[in-house]
Amino acid sequence: MIDKRRRPLSNDHLEATGQWIAGRQEGRGILPWVPGGKFDPWDHVHAAMGLTLSNRFEEARAAFRYLTEIQERNGGWVAEWNGDRIVDGTFQSNHAAYLAAGLWHYHMATSDTDFLAEMWATMHRGIDFVVDLQQPCGAIAWAVNPVGKPWTDPLVTGSSSIHGSLVCAIRIAERLDHDASAWRACRERLALVLRRNIERFEDVDLPNGGPGRHSMDWYYPVLGGAVRGAAARVRLQDEDQIDAFLEEGVGCRCVIENPWYTVAETCELVLALDAAGLKTRAQQVLSWVQPLRTEEGGYWTGVTHPDRIHYPEGEQTPWTAATVLLAADALADETATASFFRDLSGDDLQDADVPFAEGEEDEESEIASSAVEANP
Repeated sequence: MIDKRRRPLSNDHLEATGQWIAGRQEGRGILPWVPGGKFDPWDHVHAAMGLTLSNRFEEARAAFRYLTEIQERNGGWVAEWNGDRIVDGTFQSNHAAYLAAGLWHYHMATSDTDFLAEMWATMHRGIDFVVDLQQPCGAIAWAVNPVGKPWTDPLVTGSSSIHGSLVCAIRIAERLDHDASAWRACRERLALVLRRNIERFEDVDLPNGGPGRHSMDWYYPVLGGAVRGAAARVRLQDEDQIDAFLEEGVGCRCVIENPWYTVAETCELVLALDAAGLKTRAQQVLSWVQPLRTEEGGYWTGVTHPDRIHYPEGEQTPWTAATVLLAADALADETATASFFRDLSGDDLQDADVPFAEGEEDEESEIASSAVEANP
């Protein structure tokens, strides 16, 4: 349990940020990046999780129900809309899976099994779409193009996110007494490639740059639950990755080639650190994003360093604010949802979730304690 004197955010701050997210929700439950702007299904679900955390359950349900309205016949969702116009007709596998994560998070907060039952068919179609894209190695193909051809190369970030979503989908199926054996087999094969053969993700040809360009490739195997225990701590404390992506006192870069430090990536790293047991370090890193909070409760997407220019100019997104709430919830450890990301490892990882080696926990605490004391 986190010392109450070190709670990441006050109740007033949490409420203001929840209200800010709710204020960005548009008709039919839509949560676009900016008013009237870009919409994608993954960030929509992530923003809805922020509504759940601020006890805005009606608004969260509206967001999830909207995905039922726009789900395609193949079970997926197109990657990007702007208003009623499709901008990118690609069907990304991690998008199709993430509804399960949002629904299980909502259920942890509310115990509302009736809503799980209402959303079951939509979620089921999405998960089946994903399972059909599993490759012989166990990884999940990144996407299907608008004419139905799979882009067979997998993304380490996308597959890692899908791992956590499959854990959630299986738990929803079990709660509703449905068979999840095919989903369970898919998740177990996916976990194995992420734990034991992550090199499979290195030789890929993708339109947004190769593996290692995004900081998410570093921490998402931990965040999505596939890597835990000592292996997770080794990954997150890799000096090369830290040097490439982390600026002390500033945050986590989005991409390796630009000095652009984003709130969402920083808070996702916080959640990964917490899931790995590196709680003191997680508390320290979360404190770095607070200068990017606005008076209304939103957060600027990111900032350049060292010139401290907000980038993209003027942008504040609901999913960014939601990621702050998720990180603060995990570190405060006071709610039913606080363990959501810590619990994404699945049921077969007990042998891999080894405790700290002798002296390891003390060393981690010592590294970050001075900074935490400066940000109580």
